[in-house]
Amino acid sequence: MKIKSILKLGTLALLTAALPACSFLDTDPQIIPDDGYYNSEQKLIYGLAGVYGVLNSEAIYGNYYSLQIANADDLCYFNNYNNSESRPDRYNHSAGTAAIYDTWSKLYEGIKNANRYIEAVEKTEIDPGKLSVDIGLYIAEARFLRAYYHFLLAQAWGDVPLRVKATTSPNPNDVQMAATPQEQVLKWCADEIEATIPDLYEPIDNTPSRVSQTVAQGILARVYLFMAGESVKQIDGLDKKEMYRRAAYWANEVIASHKHDLNESYEEIFINMIRDQYDTQFHESMWEAEFLGDRTSATDWTNGRIGDLIGLRSQSRTTNYSEWACNYSYGYYNGSYTLWQLYWENDRTADETASATVIDKRLTWNLPGYNYRGMNNQKISYKNKAGETVTRYLQQTQSMFKTPWVYNNNFAMPDIEGLDQTIEDAFDPADLVYDPTVMCAVRNAGKWRRETVYEKQMSAKSLYTTINFPILRYADVLLMYAEAINEYAGAPDDQAKEAIREIRKRAGVKTDESLLGDYRSFRDLVRNERGRELAFEGLRKWDLIRWGTFVEKMHNAGTNQPTENKYRNVSYTNYASANYANVTARHIYLPIPTKELAVNHALRQNPLW
Repeated sequence: MKIKSILKLGTLALLTAALPACSFLDTDPQIIPDDGYYNSEQKLIYGLAGVYGVLNSEAIYGNYYSLQIANADDLCYFNNYNNSESRPDRYNHSAGTAAIYDTWSKLYEGIKNANRYIEAVEKTEIDPGKLSVDIGLYIAEARFLRAYYHFLLAQAWGDVPLRVKATTSPNPNDVQMAATPQEQVLKWCADEIEATIPDLYEPIDNTPSRVSQTVAQGILARVYLFMAGESVKQIDGLDKKEMYRRAAYWANEVIASHKHDLNESYEEIFINMIRDQYDTQFHESMWEAEFLGDRTSATDWTNGRIGDLIGLRSQSRTTNYSEWACNYSYGYYNGSYTLWQLYWENDRTADETASATVIDKRLTWNLPGYNYRGMNNQKISYKNKAGETVTRYLQQTQSMFKTPWVYNNNFAMPDIEGLDQTIEDAFDPADLVYDPTVMCAVRNAGKWRRETVYEKQMSAKSLYTTINFPILRYADVLLMYAEAINEYAGAPDDQAKEAIREIRKRAGVKTDESLLGDYRSFRDLVRNERGRELAFEGLRKWDLIRWGTFVEKMHNAGTNQPTENKYRNVSYTNYASANYANVTARHIYLPIPTKELAVNHALRQNPLW
């Protein structure tokens, strides 16, 4: 493992020597398009850092896009229902919602930076002998990012302006640009990304912050899958079946490269992200948005809220943060009962269904059966196996403790999830009743855990974290291939079947071979597997949209509750009735921000808004 450096690169010699493994968090992003500026490799890197820097903003993968916009799906909900502010993850947003405008403007800022950088670098007359790599690499990365930012815009908003030229004029008329049809933007994105592949860095980097050939191939598969979906109009000369073929082709290019593999441990993937470590053995995490510091330094930090907003809830009535065993976390994003059921009720073999001891490893990591508490002498009651009510008090001394999931004083906790036995006179884990069919409806999303055993944070009370956000993982590539080839050929091939087996094997669950035989059962299996594997990674919403099931699935999640009232969760029920019930076809795409419409009069608001 290679730990991410927080040292700023200084000399040209150091910059060029470290280029293949460079983290752009270690550079000062600058976009200076003046003629003649890019006359050294150091300045080329500084400029490119300004194009990459959008990814590490709070508006994109630090919060707004990754959580409020992309994680607003049937498997995840925002557990702060008393707060009535306008938010896209509550589906009470409008064209004036700040997070929507901030995301829109930040993506176009990245496009502007890319356009200015590309035009300036193409004009440079730098001596190739002074560069450690061909200058085409820098241009290719900027072109890829420009296309990727357009893809995020078209995916979330539909028809959007396609901006491929730098605009530096102060004339307000120069910003007037009508929206390009979504299907044309997506087709341009696909063509542009494909064109960059030959010039991108071929070896896989020791850091997942840079775009390599396999990253571009994997993202290209994602673009074609979205283009093939029901939400995108037909493209002249490119039918849906051909798009599925191309998605399968590019996913297979990644697979056939043999540069990536599944990490043997699902948990280790995310522990690495929490620790700021790079997996140089499996390279499953192919591309990440990196974050640096927690604002304790005036310069060495970026805006990351991963692990604070979507982690294990950890709060205290005191400000003595030094005594905590975990860092402060709002833990607002929880897993829905639909996600809980997805781990238990689908695609399991007969012997697994009959046994409560066979548990999907992704469940115990993503939806852990414990929460952090910051209170002394908390009274807890539960029924032991004899049906007797047992009352105990949790004693907090110098740290936080892992405790079972608490809801209405009822406990359900499997031994395999573990329990710290540092709590005096608490309870005997053997007395806990474990019944997965009536487990509490909602749990904290534990994928990115602000635990000091993993995260090396400078300040425990900081709301900003160093935890990276995965943009592309190899497991996603395998699932994209399986889905695309099944849709193209009308049945899975052997490679698609093996991909599913390997992903499920790592999760500790068997594969019902009868589900691999035909188009429909395999399609359903792949879709469910994407939910289980990629939960909380900002992909599910776009999957539902392209499958044409978004509105239906959101409504179903809103009404889906455990059968026993004592296990129902009030916050979830209130959220579902107030938010999931609001989802209609208008929410497939975001509204064009009001501030943008006020400036660009050539734009028109999205239909239904």
